[in-house]
Amino acid sequence: MASFDAEKRRSKRTYFTATDGVFAVIELPGPDKMSLSTNLLSLSEGGISFIAQRENSAMETGAELLLVRVFEPHELSFLHELPVEICHIIEDDDLPHVVCGCQFKSIPETLQVKIREFLATR
Repeated sequence: MASFDAEKRRSKRTYFTATDGVFAVIELPGPDKMSLSTNLLSLSEGGISFIAQRENSAMETGAELLLVRVFEPHELSFLHELPVEICHIIEDDDLPHVVCGCQFKSIPETLQVKIREFLATR
């Protein structure tokens, strides 16, 4: 199981629960590109975290994914077509899924401002 020191975080973030319904589609790499529909668990100027099924072999540290679009809530619909890289994976043997923490590979300043504005409302 990976551990992560929250004090190392550079950006303010907000966390979501399943009832918040922050729904996104993420494209996984590989010759047979596939999409993953998932709920986001957190958002910051630096990246996102989400849940993925444990058996998905594309989920490994260093893998580059594409945040295709955040569909819900509508206030986050500006987040689309953004490359992300998996920085850490948190696993618990008692759960069927893993938590993937990702950093944005490149994000325009205009989107960082929009994320900051969204975070200020939470």
